[in-house]
Amino acid sequence: MNPNLCTICETMFTRVKRRKQLTIPATVLFADLRGYTSLAQGTETGEVVGMLNEFYDACAAAVWERDGIVNKFIGDAVLAIFNFPILREDHVRQAVLAGLDLQQRCAEKKRLRVIDAHGETCPVGIGIGIHTGFASIGEVGTAYKDFTIIGSMVNLASRIQGTAQPGEVLVTEEVYRQVSDLCPNAESHAYPLKGIEGPVTAYRLRA
Repeated sequence: MNPNLCTICETMFTRVKRRKQLTIPATVLFADLRGYTSLAQGTETGEVVGMLNEFYDACAAAVWERDGIVNKFIGDAVLAIFNFPILREDHVRQAVLAGLDLQQRCAEKKRLRVIDAHGETCPVGIGIGIHTGFASIGEVGTAYKDFTIIGSMVNLASRIQGTAQPGEVLVTEEVYRQVSDLCPNAESHAYPLKGIEGPVTAYRLRA
């Protein structure tokens, strides 16, 4: 989670909160290494592990510094939550700042590089998607319990991340309205997203 917090709200959520789930306003950030599958196939295992370590470390630092939590490492992707358990009125802004910071950190990481077919060193791209809204957070499962956040808001954040280009922080219109001063000239586009009814307007932010 966050080194400034104990993990009791994660490991004993139901006992502490006296319920399995809470509905909260939150901002979710998904980040993903672009082209990871093909990179892993053509790279030595030690290099792949080192690359993931660099990516995870950059994600954790960027998120923790803005009072978020890293909820999950999912292979080459990361799920971060803002506004729980540390409550901040500006959680949307903090999530976007974390996303921009993460792009900058990853661009500077020496091990987030690969050798292309021409023998040239190229940076590994990161795609980031951010959305905000109400979602359910807490324990899911019975035999195996997991602490996570679920809901349509989370699904949309994941879909937006899948659309983001390397180096982009792609945010929904709900997010951009609250952070437009950070990138006043950001380009918007209507994206058709799998499993989402109708196109979704999102804005491209760059560090």
